[in-house]
Order: sequence, then structure tokens, then C-alpha cells
Amino acid sequence: MKLSREIKAAIFVLTTILLFIFGFNFLKGTSIIDRQKTIYAIYDEVDGLLVGANVMINGLSIGNVTELDFLPNSTKILVTLKVKDKLNFSSNSIASIYETGVLGGLAISIEPIFDRQSILQTGDTLRSSVRPGLTELINRQIEPLSRQLQSTITSIDSIFTGASNVLNVKTQENIKESIEVLTSAINAVNNSATIIENTLTEKRSIINNTLDNIESITTNFAEVSNEFNNFPLNDILSNLENSLDGINSLVNNINSDNSSFGRLINSDEVYINLNSSIENLNLLINDIKTNPKKYVHFSIFGRK
Repeated sequence: MKLSREIKAAIFVLTTILLFIFGFNFLKGTSIIDRQKTIYAIYDEVDGLLVGANVMINGLSIGNVTELDFLPNSTKILVTLKVKDKLNFSSNSIASIYETGVLGGLAISIEPIFDRQSILQTGDTLRSSVRPGLTELINRQIEPLSRQLQSTITSIDSIFTGASNVLNVKTQENIKESIEVLTSAINAVNNSATIIENTLTEKRSIINNTLDNIESITTNFAEVSNEFNNFPLNDILSNLENSLDGINSLVNNINSDNSSFGRLINSDEVYINLNSSIENLNLLINDIKTNPKKYVHFSIFGRK
């Protein structure tokens, strides 16, 4: 049986429509084959949530957002969700809006609560929440830093104001002069170091000769020390000690009354006799000077 051209056209159009519907729902994340539940969540604001956004549990897509609209006579937003019918979590579960990434847009994550007495049914409304996004978290971290930075800037401004009041023109000039003096001193030290380096370079041979002479003197001194160590000092000291013993013995004999010289020195009688002889000799000399004729006789003619 041949089909007419009109029937073929109708079949083609219907097939195209079905494929379009299937593809459209596939792209939205819904399926016309699997059974789904229609549930709701109410938010104060959705901040960029779009129709077709994924509904996730632990990172796995279980449905999508199908509609966004205001509640009647309210500014709250009613979000319609379609999820897989085979999921049996409680209607007390929480549907949270979160950022999937910096450029990934928004999605809804369901935090499931399993309770057999309140299994989720079509038409139920979940509790809702909004997780802070990356931008909001950054703002929360930056806000205290911003306050601290503002406080720091204020403190720095106060410090500079105080420094400006303290550092008047005269003080600034003194500081400038001190810096110039310090710079001159550093330059002088550098020049001195250069001069010393040049001097050491020029006098290197002389310094080396001096060091060699010092080394030679040290060697000679070591030799002299060795000779001095070999010198018979002990024998000389022993002979000197014997000589001192002899001198002590001689002095003891002189001081002793048993020796002639000791009796001569120590006896008072010898001293008295010697003194008396000297006095008599002095009297004799004086008498000779006074009466020379008494002792000397001479005559021109031979008389006595």
C-alpha cells in the first residue's frame, strides 16, 4: 500500500516535532521518558539563577530548574524544580543556591534529609538557603583587611603629621648636614682604603723582605737559645757556690779570735799600742822640727 504524499509529509512533521521536543528537553536536562516530580522552593533573591540550571545532590545532576516567577502579591521568588521521581528524600530537605565556579553560573544543591514519614511528593515545597558565592567570600575576607588598612593609613598619616611638626626647617637642615658629613667620612675611609691598598701593592717586595728578615732573626734567636741551653751554667753556678763558701770561711776566720789577723783586728790592746806609737812618733817629729840641732850635728871644718 502506497502512502500518499500528504501522509508522508504529516509523518515527517510529527517526527520532527517529537525530535525537537526530545532534544529541547534533553538540552534542558529533563527527560520525557523518566518520570519526574515537580517541587518548589522560595527565595528572597536568586541573583542570576536561570531556567535550566542544574539541581544537584552531592555533585550529581538529578533535575533542573523549569520556571522562575514571583509569588502572588509578594517580591519573593518561586522556583519550580523537576527532579527524578525515584528519589525518596524528605520534604524537609534544603535547596541551596550556590555558585558552580567563577564562570560556571548558579545551580541548586539539595541537602537531603531521609525521613520515611515525610517522603517528597509532587507539589511539595523545600526549605531554601543561599550559600555565599566566591565574590561574597572574598568581600568578607577583604572587608576586615580594608578596615585594618584604613586604620593603618590613618595611623601613618598621623605619624607623618607629627614628623612634619617635629622636623622643622632647621632640623631638616641639620639632618642634611649630618648626612653630608657622614658621606664625607665614608668617602675618606674609602680613599684611605685605596691608599693603603696601593701602598701595600707598591711595598709588597719590601714587606716580603722584612718578613724574611724577621724569620731569619727568629731562626737565629732559636739557635742562640739552643746554645744558651747547652752552656754549662750548672757547673759555673757550682764553682761560684764553692767560691762563696771559701769567702765565707775566710770571713769567719778573720772574725774569729783564733787567727792572727782576727786577733789583730779585734784586739783592743793592739789598737791602743798602735795609737800610742803613732803619738810618740808625732812627738818625735815635732821635737826634731823644733830642736834639729839636738839630733843633727854638722861642721864646715869637719867638727862633729
